[in-house]
Amino acid sequence: MKNIIFVLICLMQIHLFAQEKKVYVRGGQKIDVSLIDENVGDSIRINKIFQFKNDTKSTFIKILNLEGKTYAQGISEYVILDFNSKKGGDLHRKVENLTNIKIENGKFSSDQLKKLSFVYLKEKEVNYGKSKPPIKIMMCSTGKNNVTTCRINDDDVDITPEEFAGKYPQTAFIRLGYDDLKDKKPKELSLMRKEILARYGYRFSEESDAKYFFSQNWYEPIVDNKLIELNDLEKDNMSMISLFEGNFQYKNLNKSSYGHIFPIETSSQTLYDASSLKSVKYMKQDSVVGSKCTFTEYNKKGIAIAKQNCMINEYQYVNYFKNEMVVQNIDQLNDTFFYYQENGLPYKTVKLDYKVGTTEECLYTYDSEDNVIKKEVYQNNDYNSTVYYDYDSEGNLVKEYFKDEKGNEQMPIEYFYDSDNVNIGFLRNNDIECEYSFNDQKDIITETQCFKKVNGEKLLRSKTIRNVLETLRGKQRKVISFKLSEVENNRYGYSVTEIKYY
Repeated sequence: MKNIIFVLICLMQIHLFAQEKKVYVRGGQKIDVSLIDENVGDSIRINKIFQFKNDTKSTFIKILNLEGKTYAQGISEYVILDFNSKKGGDLHRKVENLTNIKIENGKFSSDQLKKLSFVYLKEKEVNYGKSKPPIKIMMCSTGKNNVTTCRINDDDVDITPEEFAGKYPQTAFIRLGYDDLKDKKPKELSLMRKEILARYGYRFSEESDAKYFFSQNWYEPIVDNKLIELNDLEKDNMSMISLFEGNFQYKNLNKSSYGHIFPIETSSQTLYDASSLKSVKYMKQDSVVGSKCTFTEYNKKGIAIAKQNCMINEYQYVNYFKNEMVVQNIDQLNDTFFYYQENGLPYKTVKLDYKVGTTEECLYTYDSEDNVIKKEVYQNNDYNSTVYYDYDSEGNLVKEYFKDEKGNEQMPIEYFYDSDNVNIGFLRNNDIECEYSFNDQKDIITETQCFKKVNGEKLLRSKTIRNVLETLRGKQRKVISFKLSEVENNRYGYSVTEIKYY
């Protein structure tokens, strides 16, 4: 009997020795275990959206329970936020979706964040009374000898949750795109748009709207709607929702003057009549760079829907549309969102570059003929530059340029046209001039020559000759395929282009 007890005691000691030891650290300093309360329990509720805010860094997680599903997203550190204003921060930068999310007993984990918890960290000599201390984020990792070190956010500023009101709180901090709105019913879209206003206390004139929002415990109407000021993200989301509600009239986006601002592949000024294009497949065999193949699909307006690298069967970009207007362009590294005025003209594009972590916003100004005459560019919310555009009497873009502080033109590009309004060349920086030559039908470029101007003389810089081997034409003499042999600076290539029309 004594031997059995002795064995049990030894086993208990071995078990206790083998148990995992946990060390809590903040700012590199160990923390008294008695100050940690990991039993957060129901205080972290996921039936709403919570931001875990930080005034000095941009480390935070959003937890959502929408339409019966739980979502979580992490936001990279380069996001710059302002939490001091009622309008909140602009959270539309890079958002990483967290997968295989588990929230069990106050513990949070995902594929991207393996060991992440929410904990209460009590400060010494602080009487919290009935209220609990602020929630903090704790990351844990296990090292040698089963010692687990838990780092509690090292910032001086506490991370605390803030609840966003409404059925669609994501409209307050997520830049809405095609996937967010494509399946929403008209009533849902209307409520999403009105909730953005209601969070600021907007007074609704429609009796049904007023009745609904007065029934919400978070709604507090203000005296004057003119006092309401939405942030840029909320304004853009209002426009995007309205677009899906169908409140915009269509403008012809394939107009030549729009071609330089959209990530749209059209060919109206080079090879084809884009008004009824369905698809273009381009294959090239080059003696230096090898083979390549691209396949571009178009809608009935001649605007590219998607472009694919058909050598490896991979999409290079996809354009999403609503009411025949581009809503979102997605490629491998960027998302670009488009926002429109009520007359259907785009007033802003927002490009999110996920590789370098930047945001580029472009604001557009138009003349009475709906031509873009100015594009203001902002990088990460800071002004970067302005591009100006000039047109001829036929509406052809003839020049684009920047201006310096004294108003002088910088980096100009001038475009030249023939009597049929076909672009036949350009001049860049008053230095490099390129000229195009065409076949008799002016739908295939047969030669490109570029010259550098030196002391008034034009010195040949590059030359591309395209020998048309075969051309097939369909109805109305439209090109449906052609084969070319190409010579460019002693490089030889062979290409085949196939075109389909609606």
